[in-house]
This record gives sequence, structure tokens and C-alpha cells, in this order.
Amino acid sequence: MSAHKKISETAARWFIRMQEAAPDAPERGQFEAWLMQHPLHQQEYASISDAWQGIDSISDLQAMAQGKQADIFFKHNERKKSRQKLAGTVAGVAAVLCISWAGLHQYQAWQSTPTLQLAAQTTTAQLSTQMLDDGSRVTLNANSRIEIKYYRNQRHIDLLQGEAVFEVQRDTDRPFVVETDRIKVTVLGTRFAVNKLSRLERVSVDHGKVEVASKTSDEKIILQNNQVAEMQQSRLQPRKNVSAHDYFQFTTGTLVFNQADLTEIAETLTRYNSMPVVADGLSTDHISAVVAIKDSNSFIATLPRIANVRVHRSPEGIQLETYPAAK
Repeated sequence: MSAHKKISETAARWFIRMQEAAPDAPERGQFEAWLMQHPLHQQEYASISDAWQGIDSISDLQAMAQGKQADIFFKHNERKKSRQKLAGTVAGVAAVLCISWAGLHQYQAWQSTPTLQLAAQTTTAQLSTQMLDDGSRVTLNANSRIEIKYYRNQRHIDLLQGEAVFEVQRDTDRPFVVETDRIKVTVLGTRFAVNKLSRLERVSVDHGKVEVASKTSDEKIILQNNQVAEMQQSRLQPRKNVSAHDYFQFTTGTLVFNQADLTEIAETLTRYNSMPVVADGLSTDHISAVVAIKDSNSFIATLPRIANVRVHRSPEGIQLETYPAAK
């Protein structure tokens, strides 16, 4: 037996004995004396202690002490290599995941950073047309307000108040999205109008194709040339027997009402009147009319002849009051 092999076996035997020895056992002094005799004793004992982490049973350690340490160390080293390989693989996968997550996070941050931010607002009786960076054009009706944010993957408009016409340049990589409180309109390239009123929100398509989605339910509608949809009482539904082109006429100075209730008429007229027009919301009348914006006050004066209302003017504004129902 070689000297080195004998030292290895002695170290293994000492390791076994020391696992069971009490802290004050006399043999601990003998072990420490053996350990200090030569640096090789210390090295072999340290190797045995390290190997113990990969040994499955005390029988393996006893086999090492009985001269079978070559097989045991071979088995241990194989396990150690497997663990190291697995650890390396796991570390590599973790590194890839970390890099991927960081890259995705940076990409999402890059995508979510606006490349263009604008806000536009019109006052009473004022119309405004604005050309955007991509060649799209927005026409704001009176008393309207929007916020525009262009991203690398989307062109986004919030219609906060009023009405607007959008003439959208096609860009398949960046859909054009218009949102109100209750609907979301998504297009690639088209001309359409969105009208935000208190009781309803309307989308009218002049040409092209848009998707109108409710934000309060799963309802969706695809609109194409000359079609109209309205969101009213939490329901999204198409309007039949009306022409979408009517709802673009405000851009040329004309208002078209298609079976509109007095609340819609009052809100629309308020956009062009120095005094607010308010309906009490009690009338069940629906009115169809074509009105020149410049003659809107004259139209208000004629309302009692075509609906069950009276017009009351005060310093606070104009009230459309419904007559009590006849008993």
C-alpha cells in the first residue's frame, strides 16, 4: 500500500470516529496530534470532509476506510460532475431568462415611450383641423378636447369631450386607436367620426373599416362604408336606416339630426351657443332635422312647434322643458 493511500484511509477512519466522538473525548487529542504531524494529513482529512457532502451513507465512508475509496471517490466525482453540469445548465438558463426579461422589459419600456404627445381643444363655435406627423388629419368640432399620443406600435387618441373626424393614413405596424369612456375604435386607414355625448357615443364611418369595441362588455362591431354604431345604455349596436355621411356635415356648417332626442339636440347646440342649452331629459320626442349652424338659435325657437317642449331662457342658459303629459 502506498503511503498516500494509507494516509487517505487513516483520514477516513478518523473522520468516522470524529462524527460520533464527544467534544471532550480523549481520542480527539490523538486525532489532533495526527492532524498536526504533516500537511498531507490535513489535506487528506479536508478532502474526506468535502467528499462527505456527496456520500449517500455511512457504509460508503466505511468502505473508504477499508481501502475501497477509489470506487467511492469515482462514484462521488461522477455525482459531483453531474451536479456541476446541472448547476451550470441551470445557471445558464437563469442567465438567459434574466437577460431575456431585462431585454423584454427594456423593449416594453421603449415601446411604451411616446414619440409624439399633443393636446387640442376648441371653444364655443370653433372648429379646428390639425395635420399629424404621419399625415393623418383630425378635425375637432366645437367645444371638443382630445389628447394625442403616438407610440412606436400604436397611434392613440383620447376623445375627452365633444366630437372629431379622423382621416387616418394607413400604417399596418401602428393601428390608429380612438378611445372614449365607453368605447374603443381601432383602424388602419379610413375616415370616420366619433361623437361623445352624455347618453350615447356614436361612431360613423365615411369609408374604410373600423372595429368598435365596448369597454364595459365583450361586444364588438365591424363598421364599413357609410355605417353607424352607437353605444347607448351600456349596449353597443348598429344604427340602421341612417347615413353615416350625415354625421360629417358639421365640418361644412350643417347639423343633421336623425331621430335625435332632445338631450342630444341640446348638447349638440351647446357647442355653438354662447349660453348652454339643457334639456330636462323627460321628453320622449325624437326629431329629424337639418340645421345650419349659423341658424341654430332660430332652430331653438321653433322647437316648441315640433316637440312637446317649451323654451325657457335665463341668465344661466337655455332650458328645454317638457310639458306635463295631458291627463
